[in-house]
Amino acid sequence: MTAMEASFDFISGSPFEHSSEAAYVMDPDHSCVLDANDAGCALLGYTREELLRTPIASIHPAELAELSELLGQVLRDGRASTIKLTCRTKQGTFLPTEISLHAMEIGGRLRILGLVQDRSEHRQRCVLD
Repeated sequence: MTAMEASFDFISGSPFEHSSEAAYVMDPDHSCVLDANDAGCALLGYTREELLRTPIASIHPAELAELSELLGQVLRDGRASTIKLTCRTKQGTFLPTEISLHAMEIGGRLRILGLVQDRSEHRQRCVLD
């Protein structure tokens, strides 16, 4: 078992793994995804292995500055924050989302838990109303 696998032991079998909400564990120092649940992979259309090789900048190319600002705020204040951003899927389409970021320590290292909700249905309902 690698050190990374050991640091995520607490996630296995947890609400993270089985949640219907897309969830990602990110490394703020290297701007990469370290883990994702099944809902997170499905939301963006990636396999887990593909997603772990995809830089965050590829998922948020148009709004990377806003995401970086929110990340800085979460790291400074130690509190969760939420923002509406678009995510680029593997297919290249842009999906409106609401992202909540939470700072946490895993294996002695600072990590970010990102919870992402698909807002496309909400946006469509608002247009139809």
